[in-house]
Amino acid sequence: MFWRRVLSVVVLVPLILLIVYWGDWLYLLLVLGAMLMMQVEYCRLAQHFTEKLNPVMTVFLTGVFCLLAYLLPLLTKSLPVSAVMFSFFTFVFIYVFAESIFRAKVDGELIAVTLKLTGILTIGWGLGYHLILLRNAEPVGRDLIFLLCGTVWCSDTGAYLVGRTFGRHKLGTPVSPRKTVEGTIGGLIVGTLIGLGLGVILLEGMLSWVNAAFIGLLLSLLGQLGDLSASLMKRTAGVKDSGDVIPGHGGFIDRCDSLIFSTPTLYYYLELTGHLP
Repeated sequence: MFWRRVLSVVVLVPLILLIVYWGDWLYLLLVLGAMLMMQVEYCRLAQHFTEKLNPVMTVFLTGVFCLLAYLLPLLTKSLPVSAVMFSFFTFVFIYVFAESIFRAKVDGELIAVTLKLTGILTIGWGLGYHLILLRNAEPVGRDLIFLLCGTVWCSDTGAYLVGRTFGRHKLGTPVSPRKTVEGTIGGLIVGTLIGLGLGVILLEGMLSWVNAAFIGLLLSLLGQLGDLSASLMKRTAGVKDSGDVIPGHGGFIDRCDSLIFSTPTLYYYLELTGHLP
Protein backbone atom coordinates (compact mmCIF):
# COMPACT_ATOMS: atom_id res chain seq x y z
CA MET A 1 0.00 0.00 0.00
CA PHE A 2 2.75 2.45 0.92
CA TRP A 3 4.63 1.99 -2.35
CA ARG A 4 1.42 2.35 -4.36
CA ARG A 5 0.88 5.67 -2.58
CA VAL A 6 4.42 6.74 -3.40
CA LEU A 7 4.05 5.77 -7.06
CA SER A 8 0.81 7.72 -7.38
CA VAL A 9 2.50 10.78 -5.87
CA VAL A 10 5.48 10.50 -8.23
CA VAL A 11 3.17 10.37 -11.25
CA LEU A 12 0.49 12.86 -10.24
CA VAL A 13 2.37 15.57 -8.32
CA PRO A 14 4.48 16.86 -11.25
CA LEU A 15 1.36 17.07 -13.43
CA ILE A 16 -0.60 18.92 -10.74
CA LEU A 17 2.31 21.31 -10.09
CA LEU A 18 2.50 22.09 -13.80
CA ILE A 19 -1.22 22.82 -14.01
CA VAL A 20 -1.14 25.00 -10.89
CA TYR A 21 1.85 26.86 -12.32
CA TRP A 22 0.04 27.40 -15.63
CA GLY A 23 -3.24 28.44 -14.00
CA ASP A 24 -6.11 30.01 -15.96
CA TRP A 25 -8.57 27.65 -17.70
CA LEU A 26 -6.34 24.59 -17.30
CA TYR A 27 -6.39 25.02 -13.52
CA LEU A 28 -10.15 25.58 -13.66
CA LEU A 29 -10.55 22.25 -15.47
CA LEU A 30 -8.39 20.51 -12.84
CA VAL A 31 -10.47 21.87 -9.97
CA LEU A 32 -13.74 21.24 -11.80
CA GLY A 33 -12.81 17.63 -12.52
CA ALA A 34 -11.70 16.98 -8.94
CA MET A 35 -14.78 18.63 -7.40
CA LEU A 36 -17.20 16.79 -9.70
CA MET A 37 -15.54 13.47 -8.88
CA MET A 38 -15.71 14.30 -5.17
CA GLN A 39 -19.42 15.08 -5.49
CA VAL A 40 -20.07 11.80 -7.32
CA GLU A 41 -18.28 9.93 -4.53
CA TYR A 42 -20.20 11.92 -1.92
CA CYS A 43 -23.53 11.06 -3.54
CA ARG A 44 -22.52 7.39 -3.57
CA LEU A 45 -21.76 7.57 0.15
CA ALA A 46 -24.97 9.47 0.85
CA GLN A 47 -27.02 6.69 -0.74
CA HIS A 48 -26.21 4.62 2.34
CA PHE A 49 -28.49 7.04 4.24
CA THR A 50 -31.11 7.93 1.61
CA GLU A 51 -31.94 6.95 -1.96
CA LYS A 52 -33.50 10.33 -2.65
CA LEU A 53 -30.39 12.31 -3.48
CA ASN A 54 -30.24 13.47 -7.11
CA PRO A 55 -26.55 13.27 -8.12
CA VAL A 56 -27.06 15.14 -11.40
CA MET A 57 -28.13 18.44 -9.86
CA THR A 58 -25.71 18.27 -6.93
CA VAL A 59 -22.82 17.70 -9.36
CA PHE A 60 -24.10 20.53 -11.58
CA LEU A 61 -24.43 23.03 -8.72
CA THR A 62 -20.96 22.09 -7.46
CA GLY A 63 -19.57 22.93 -10.89
CA VAL A 64 -21.43 26.24 -10.95
CA PHE A 65 -19.70 27.31 -7.72
CA CYS A 66 -16.31 26.74 -9.38
CA LEU A 67 -17.38 28.63 -12.51
CA LEU A 68 -18.72 31.52 -10.44
CA ALA A 69 -15.35 31.93 -8.72
CA TYR A 70 -13.57 31.87 -12.10
CA LEU A 71 -16.00 34.37 -13.68
CA LEU A 72 -16.29 36.60 -10.60
CA PRO A 73 -14.07 39.42 -11.98
CA LEU A 74 -16.32 39.62 -15.05
CA LEU A 75 -19.61 39.31 -13.15
CA THR A 76 -18.73 41.89 -10.52
CA LYS A 77 -18.07 44.63 -13.08
CA SER A 78 -21.77 45.43 -12.89
CA LEU A 79 -22.82 43.64 -9.69
CA PRO A 80 -21.33 43.45 -6.17
CA VAL A 81 -19.83 40.12 -5.08
CA SER A 82 -22.39 39.76 -2.30
CA ALA A 83 -25.30 40.09 -4.76
CA VAL A 84 -23.88 37.42 -7.06
CA MET A 85 -23.06 34.92 -4.32
CA PHE A 86 -26.08 35.38 -2.07
CA SER A 87 -28.45 35.12 -5.02
CA PHE A 88 -26.90 31.78 -5.94
CA PHE A 89 -26.96 30.58 -2.31
CA THR A 90 -30.66 31.47 -2.27
CA PHE A 91 -31.25 29.47 -5.45
CA VAL A 92 -29.46 26.44 -3.96
CA PHE A 93 -31.61 26.53 -0.82
CA ILE A 94 -34.82 26.93 -2.83
CA TYR A 95 -33.87 24.06 -5.15
CA VAL A 96 -33.03 21.47 -2.49
CA PHE A 97 -36.28 22.10 -0.61
CA ALA A 98 -38.42 22.36 -3.75
CA GLU A 99 -37.16 19.04 -5.06
CA SER A 100 -38.16 17.30 -1.84
CA ILE A 101 -41.51 19.09 -1.55
CA PHE A 102 -42.72 17.84 -4.93
CA ARG A 103 -41.91 14.18 -4.27
CA ALA A 104 -44.75 11.78 -3.61
CA LYS A 105 -43.49 10.86 -0.13
CA VAL A 106 -42.12 12.81 2.80
CA ASP A 107 -40.38 10.05 4.76
CA GLY A 108 -36.65 10.75 4.95
CA GLU A 109 -36.85 13.93 2.86
CA LEU A 110 -35.36 16.14 5.57
CA ILE A 111 -32.32 13.85 5.64
CA ALA A 112 -32.06 14.14 1.85
CA VAL A 113 -32.24 17.94 2.05
CA THR A 114 -29.52 18.04 4.69
CA LEU A 115 -27.24 15.71 2.73
CA LYS A 116 -27.70 17.65 -0.51
CA LEU A 117 -26.93 20.97 1.15
CA THR A 118 -23.92 19.53 2.97
CA GLY A 119 -22.41 18.11 -0.22
CA ILE A 120 -23.04 21.15 -2.42
CA LEU A 121 -21.84 23.72 0.11
CA THR A 122 -18.89 21.73 1.47
CA ILE A 123 -17.42 20.57 -1.83
CA GLY A 124 -18.73 23.20 -4.24
CA TRP A 125 -18.46 26.35 -2.14
CA GLY A 126 -16.08 25.51 0.70
CA LEU A 127 -13.45 23.77 -1.43
CA GLY A 128 -13.94 24.35 -5.16
CA TYR A 129 -14.95 28.01 -4.97
CA HIS A 130 -12.08 28.97 -2.69
CA LEU A 131 -9.46 26.94 -4.58
CA ILE A 132 -10.29 29.10 -7.61
CA LEU A 133 -10.30 32.33 -5.59
CA LEU A 134 -6.89 31.58 -4.08
CA ARG A 135 -5.30 30.82 -7.46
CA ASN A 136 -6.83 33.96 -8.99
CA ALA A 137 -5.38 36.18 -6.25
CA GLU A 138 -2.65 37.48 -8.55
CA PRO A 139 0.26 38.00 -8.39
CA VAL A 140 0.60 35.55 -5.48
CA GLY A 141 -2.17 33.06 -6.32
CA ARG A 142 0.13 30.36 -7.64
CA ASP A 143 2.32 30.53 -4.53
CA LEU A 144 -0.73 30.42 -2.25
CA ILE A 145 -1.85 27.13 -3.80
CA PHE A 146 1.67 25.73 -3.44
CA LEU A 147 1.68 26.85 0.21
CA LEU A 148 -1.75 25.34 0.87
CA CYS A 149 -1.24 21.97 -0.81
CA GLY A 150 2.39 21.60 0.21
CA THR A 151 1.63 22.26 3.86
CA VAL A 152 -1.51 20.15 4.11
CA TRP A 153 -0.29 17.15 2.14
CA CYS A 154 3.14 17.12 3.82
CA SER A 155 1.38 17.29 7.18
CA ASP A 156 -0.81 14.37 6.13
CA THR A 157 2.22 12.37 5.01
CA GLY A 158 4.13 13.27 8.18
CA ALA A 159 1.24 12.15 10.36
CA TYR A 160 1.04 8.85 8.43
CA LEU A 161 4.77 8.11 8.66
CA VAL A 162 5.22 9.19 12.28
CA GLY A 163 2.10 7.32 13.37
CA ARG A 164 3.17 4.21 11.51
CA THR A 165 6.69 4.30 12.99
CA PHE A 166 6.23 5.66 16.50
CA GLY A 167 2.50 5.48 17.15
CA ARG A 168 1.72 3.88 20.51
CA HIS A 169 -1.18 5.86 21.96
CA LYS A 170 -4.51 5.86 20.16
CA LEU A 171 -6.12 9.23 19.46
CA GLY A 172 -9.25 7.96 21.16
CA THR A 173 -11.87 8.71 18.50
CA PRO A 174 -14.03 5.93 17.04
CA VAL A 175 -14.15 7.90 13.79
CA SER A 176 -10.59 6.82 12.96
CA PRO A 177 -9.41 4.28 15.56
CA ARG A 178 -6.02 3.70 13.88
CA LYS A 179 -4.86 7.31 14.28
CA THR A 180 -2.43 7.94 17.11
CA VAL A 181 -1.46 10.87 19.29
CA GLU A 182 2.14 10.60 18.04
CA GLY A 183 1.00 10.71 14.42
CA THR A 184 -1.22 13.73 15.06
CA ILE A 185 1.57 15.66 16.79
CA GLY A 186 4.05 14.62 14.10
CA GLY A 187 1.71 15.89 11.39
CA LEU A 188 1.30 19.24 13.16
CA ILE A 189 5.06 19.66 13.54
CA VAL A 190 5.80 18.72 9.93
CA GLY A 191 3.01 20.96 8.64
CA THR A 192 4.16 23.91 10.73
CA LEU A 193 7.74 23.58 9.51
CA ILE A 194 6.68 23.16 5.86
CA GLY A 195 4.29 26.09 6.14
CA LEU A 196 7.06 28.21 7.65
CA GLY A 197 9.51 27.26 4.92
CA LEU A 198 7.11 27.69 2.01
CA GLY A 199 5.66 30.90 3.43
CA VAL A 200 9.05 32.53 3.87
CA ILE A 201 10.43 31.31 0.53
CA LEU A 202 7.41 31.71 -1.75
CA LEU A 203 5.84 34.75 -0.11
CA GLU A 204 8.92 36.69 0.95
CA GLY A 205 7.97 40.20 1.96
CA MET A 206 4.31 39.23 2.35
CA LEU A 207 4.41 36.91 5.36
CA SER A 208 6.58 37.19 8.44
CA TRP A 209 8.19 34.11 9.97
CA VAL A 210 5.66 34.10 12.80
CA ASN A 211 2.74 34.50 10.41
CA ALA A 212 4.00 31.75 8.10
CA ALA A 213 4.52 29.35 11.03
CA PHE A 214 1.02 30.12 12.36
CA ILE A 215 -0.49 29.49 8.93
CA GLY A 216 1.40 26.19 8.75
CA LEU A 217 0.05 25.11 12.14
CA LEU A 218 -3.48 26.27 11.29
CA LEU A 219 -3.55 24.48 7.93
CA SER A 220 -2.15 21.28 9.49
CA LEU A 221 -4.75 21.32 12.25
CA LEU A 222 -7.65 21.96 9.88
CA GLY A 223 -6.26 19.43 7.43
CA GLN A 224 -6.46 16.72 10.07
CA LEU A 225 -9.95 17.89 11.03
CA GLY A 226 -11.04 17.61 7.40
CA ASP A 227 -9.60 14.12 7.19
CA LEU A 228 -11.47 13.07 10.34
CA SER A 229 -14.69 14.64 9.04
CA ALA A 230 -14.51 12.57 5.85
CA SER A 231 -13.72 9.50 7.98
CA LEU A 232 -16.87 10.22 10.00
CA MET A 233 -19.09 9.88 6.96
CA LYS A 234 -17.22 6.88 5.53
CA ARG A 235 -17.37 5.03 8.84
CA THR A 236 -21.05 5.87 9.23
CA ALA A 237 -21.65 4.55 5.71
CA GLY A 238 -19.63 1.44 6.51
CA VAL A 239 -16.94 1.89 3.84
CA LYS A 240 -13.17 2.27 4.09
CA ASP A 241 -12.53 4.53 1.09
CA SER A 242 -14.70 6.91 -0.90
CA GLY A 243 -13.49 5.30 -4.14
CA ASP A 244 -10.63 3.48 -5.81
CA VAL A 245 -9.66 5.90 -8.59
CA ILE A 246 -6.21 6.83 -7.24
CA PRO A 247 -4.01 3.76 -6.52
CA GLY A 248 -2.96 3.66 -2.88
CA HIS A 249 -5.06 6.73 -2.00
CA GLY A 250 -8.64 5.61 -2.63
CA GLY A 251 -10.93 8.22 -4.13
CA PHE A 252 -10.86 11.97 -4.62
CA ILE A 253 -12.47 12.62 -1.23
CA ASP A 254 -9.79 10.47 0.41
CA ARG A 255 -7.08 12.59 -1.22
CA CYS A 256 -8.69 16.04 -0.94
CA ASP A 257 -10.53 15.81 2.39
CA SER A 258 -7.72 17.63 4.22
CA LEU A 259 -8.29 20.67 1.96
CA ILE A 260 -11.99 21.07 2.75
CA PHE A 261 -11.60 23.31 5.82
CA SER A 262 -8.05 24.54 5.26
CA THR A 263 -8.73 26.13 1.86
CA PRO A 264 -11.47 28.63 2.85
CA THR A 265 -9.70 29.31 6.16
CA LEU A 266 -6.48 30.29 4.39
CA TYR A 267 -8.36 32.57 2.02
CA TYR A 268 -10.31 34.41 4.73
CA TYR A 269 -7.35 34.58 7.09
CA LEU A 270 -5.30 36.34 4.43
CA GLU A 271 -8.29 38.50 3.46
CA LEU A 272 -9.01 39.58 7.04
CA THR A 273 -5.35 40.26 7.84
CA GLY A 274 -4.93 42.34 4.67
CA HIS A 275 -2.42 40.06 2.97
CA LEU A 276 -4.39 39.43 -0.21
CA PRO A 277 -3.80 41.89 -3.09
